[in-house]
Amino acid sequence: MALFMMMGSFSPDAIKAIMETGSDREAAARTAVESVGGKLLGYYGMFGQEHNVAVIVDMPGNAEYIATIATAVMSGAIASWKSIPLYTPADMMKASELANKVAAAYEAPGS
Repeated sequence: MALFMMMGSFSPDAIKAIMETGSDREAAARTAVESVGGKLLGYYGMFGQEHNVAVIVDMPGNAEYIATIATAVMSGAIASWKSIPLYTPADMMKASELANKVAAAYEAPGS
């Protein structure tokens, strides 16, 4: 599984629709993420920032994440976004073990 945080900004039309209808965007995000086998870990609004929503997901892989974000963007709901890949402490521990193997095999320039 792959962890991502998406920080995004709703389009003005999307904000208008949300305010007029009270649409539950967390539920919509959860449904979309789960449709490709992912899990919504967090959904947060933000104000005073470049973006106004942060979504943290655990996805099967990059393709599933891209498909989910692309669908939201193509719908016109998201005006801008950025994706931040995340890792866990367990990932760092595994990387530490792997780094020792790489260090034994790696040859630095000029060696």
